[in-house]
Amino acid sequence: MPKENLLTRELYRKIKSMDKAFMEQTLNNVYEMGAKEALANAVIDLDMDRLRSEIGTVSGIGEKRLEQIMEIVQRNIAEADSKGQ
Repeated sequence: MPKENLLTRELYRKIKSMDKAFMEQTLNNVYEMGAKEALANAVIDLDMDRLRSEIGTVSGIGEKRLEQIMEIVQRNIAEADSKGQ
């Protein structure tokens, strides 16, 4: 949600006086801040039981191999979660 009164009269005057390069830099900074905030608030809903059952239907994957795959998936999810990805 946008913050109220984000664009003050003073900020508006500064924006009007910016040259092209500074405006591009400012817009890139705003984009990066929004992208980081979006990633921080992102939630991925992954049904591990469904994933396990679907991987288990692949021909040639037995219970031991399935368990190895699930351990790798869970480890990667935990790593991504700890890094905030």
